[in-house]
Amino acid sequence: MSEKKNLPRSEEVRQRRKRAEERALVTHSMDRRTRRTPPPSVTRNVSVDAATVRSTSRPVRQYQAVIAAPAAGRLHAPAMPRIRVGWRLLSFFLVTLLGAGLYYAYTLPMFHINSVTLLGNQYLSAEETGAALRLNGMPIFLLEPKNVEKALRLNFPEIASVDVTVELPNRVLIALTERQPVLRWEQGNAFTWLDAQGVALRPRAEVGGLVAVRALGAPPSGPLSALDPLSPIPFADARIVETARVLAPYAPQGATLLYDPKYGIGWNDARGWTVWFGASPDQADMKLRVYVVLADSLTQRGITPIMINVAYPNAPYYRLGQ
Repeated sequence: MSEKKNLPRSEEVRQRRKRAEERALVTHSMDRRTRRTPPPSVTRNVSVDAATVRSTSRPVRQYQAVIAAPAAGRLHAPAMPRIRVGWRLLSFFLVTLLGAGLYYAYTLPMFHINSVTLLGNQYLSAEETGAALRLNGMPIFLLEPKNVEKALRLNFPEIASVDVTVELPNRVLIALTERQPVLRWEQGNAFTWLDAQGVALRPRAEVGGLVAVRALGAPPSGPLSALDPLSPIPFADARIVETARVLAPYAPQGATLLYDPKYGIGWNDARGWTVWFGASPDQADMKLRVYVVLADSLTQRGITPIMINVAYPNAPYYRLGQ
């Protein structure tokens, strides 16, 4: 008998298992190299033992995925699609809107000035200011308050200060402060009003209580205000105006104050002479006392001068007629 036949039964089973394990190892190494699962093959009339089935069957791995649910209160609504508008389109829209607004602002009657409201006026009227400014029919957006204030001050010296307020749609408020006349200055065949600073004002009404001065010549003008460039040049020096106001209560009843460019303020005395007090209000009380004493002394002595001058109370003098 041959050697194969002499092998015991157990040895044959052991060799058969060994060969099966070798075939399984070869198959596993080939799967690792190719990483591909060979297609299943159908073999007919082939007996497969338990070792072969055990070596070829591979367990299927199972994976469990855990998906975390969102916490309560953190649910978000689905995002809305974004609408993107180009900057060119946005610019065109804004320019169109602005152009339409300007067009309607210039054309609609509701934005045109139809009247001016004056506040604080005593002598000026709305008709006078309106005729000078010509604001009626102007678009309210073209009105510049500073220009209106300047125009009023230049056209009406009677205005000491002014404030212009613009209210939409078409209202203009002008609050002004007028200069108050204190003197009625008569010169030649005309007269004017003067305020305390000597600014000439156009008479617009009959005002009582004004000191009347009849001028025999033009007075020196006052200095221009350094603080207010829009203030007009005073017609007369403010010291002359103050002198007339101080002496007016002491003038004889019914007498009119006189002004002479050389002698200042004075009046005609009923006793036949003219008295002059100068053009300065300084030492007005002293001048009046000196005049009373000198006039009484001349009357007692029977002297009737044509002029008494007490502009300098320390050196008064009088002049006799020829």
